Amino acid sequence: MTLGPNRWGKSEVRVSKVFRGDDEDDFLDLTVQVLLQGDVAAAHTEGDNAGVVPTDTMRNTVYGLAQDHLTRDLESFADVICRHFRAKAGIDQTTVTIHENIWLRETATGFVGGQTERRMAKVARGSQESISAGIEGLVVLKTFGSAFEGFPKDEFTILPETSDRVLATSVTATWDYATRPSDTSATWSLVRRVLVDRFFEEWSASVQHQGYLMGEGVLEAVPEISEISFRLPNQHHLPFDLTRFGMDWEGTVFQPVSEPYGDIYLTVTR
Repeated sequence: MTLGPNRWGKSEVRVSKVFRGDDEDDFLDLTVQVLLQGDVAAAHTEGDNAGVVPTDTMRNTVYGLAQDHLTRDLESFADVICRHFRAKAGIDQTTVTIHENIWLRETATGFVGGQTERRMAKVARGSQESISAGIEGLVVLKTFGSAFEGFPKDEFTILPETSDRVLATSVTATWDYATRPSDTSATWSLVRRVLVDRFFEEWSASVQHQGYLMGEGVLEAVPEISEISFRLPNQHHLPFDLTRFGMDWEGTVFQPVSEPYGDIYLTVTR
């Protein structure tokens, strides 16, 4: 028996970074894959792991190098990671692939992301009649202007309080019309604009608070709407603990976590 070509690595390493500026922040959201090849035949044939760099180390390296080396030049960052691992004994080949998840600037510290956004319209006629509309997949993120403090704590609470955090969510909003607007398309666009503006312009103490402010803004702007309901799942960007590696965390490197996530529902009515 002869061992054929082989490689090992870490895939789907999610890392995000905030670039703090005097007038505006910039933001990167990446998915990184690290693959190594080298003299690790003994790991396969004899169970000797002496030459096997742990994939967990690969993951941590991405975060550790991101603080000082990650810029918008993704090729340079990939090269930094490659060179880091290539310098290790027994490693012959390193391959790093980076995908950027696109966020479009909305404000100095706010961004709209993804191509998931959809408009919804719903009409019911019969014993029960209604006209409603909605939006889903409106992904928004802000690097400043949200907090979460003063919550109850028990023996299982480890979440630290924070007066400033990255807040991101995928907005699903549905609203009921008491009377149909003369131009539903224009009204939908107005509602979307209010949702985006209220998300970025209003400081919030929680996702719940943020949702209420958004709903309040919509009801103020569109008198034909009787109520609006939200689902606001958290898209967590958690501070990555670089202090474990003897580094100071500068408040810029985060780990996007897809699940589990907070899932917030609320309705704002007149």
